[in-house]
Amino acid sequence: MSTTNDAAASTRDYAAVVIAYRRPDLVIAVIERLLGQHRRPDMIIVVDNGGDLDESALPRGRDQPLLVLRRPDNPGYATAVNLAAEHARAAGVDHLLVLTHDAVFTSTLAGALLEALAADAMAGCAAPTLRWVSRPDRVFSSGGVLTRGGRAFHRTDDVTTPSRAVHWVDGAVVMYRLAALADIGGLDERYFLYFEDVDTGWALARHGWRTLVIPEVAQQEPGAHPLRLGLRNMVLFARRAGLDLVPAAFAVSRRAAEELFVALRRERRLPIREAIAGIRDGLAGRQGKP
Repeated sequence: MSTTNDAAASTRDYAAVVIAYRRPDLVIAVIERLLGQHRRPDMIIVVDNGGDLDESALPRGRDQPLLVLRRPDNPGYATAVNLAAEHARAAGVDHLLVLTHDAVFTSTLAGALLEALAADAMAGCAAPTLRWVSRPDRVFSSGGVLTRGGRAFHRTDDVTTPSRAVHWVDGAVVMYRLAALADIGGLDERYFLYFEDVDTGWALARHGWRTLVIPEVAQQEPGAHPLRLGLRNMVLFARRAGLDLVPAAFAVSRRAAEELFVALRRERRLPIREAIAGIRDGLAGRQGKP
């Protein structure tokens, strides 16, 4: 039978990281939500990718140390997660909850994700169903699909089972098992603004780990990705994953055509040079922050 102390310890086994970029109001709101979790984190890490966050203005919990890591060079999402994972391991926890600074969630989020990971020993990460902040009645992502050619799509249907295995999950709100992150060598830092989460799901699967999405709901307002970076990262992934040339070329070409059509319809312009530059960058192996 578990003792009271054992039960309390079992609810304190994760660190949380907030990836911040020049929106202190949003960062403060996320930290407050973390401090209101039914299962609070052992520690809270803020990676300040803008380098201008006023640390004294951040809320603090009585039992949750707050660590601010400043990266004014804004190296991107993957680097921030990897930095936080190092500190989380040093703190002796088993999981890392990753949150972008615009994430909105309820007090049950961490507990639901921990329970999903506890129920599946080979789950490398778990994420909630994401809905739009501006349109909370609509699902933005309930996990992702990765095609044979390397095209990534969000599912937008509700999760009706305790968990669903998917190819990848959106990186805005996700809890990683630190052992799984270590197994894949951390997140690949070659990408920037796009495809880190897809690559991570692919890498986890190659090492025998599953990626889960659960019915628990969180919210985010997804932004647009620059066409050049989106195509560059897609090509980089196709090369890293060793995808067959024909389906990969078809997938990249189709995405470029769709993006060009959208730009023509919405902005009355045809950014063909951006598309060509992105594909050329990927083929040349250019990576990281542009």
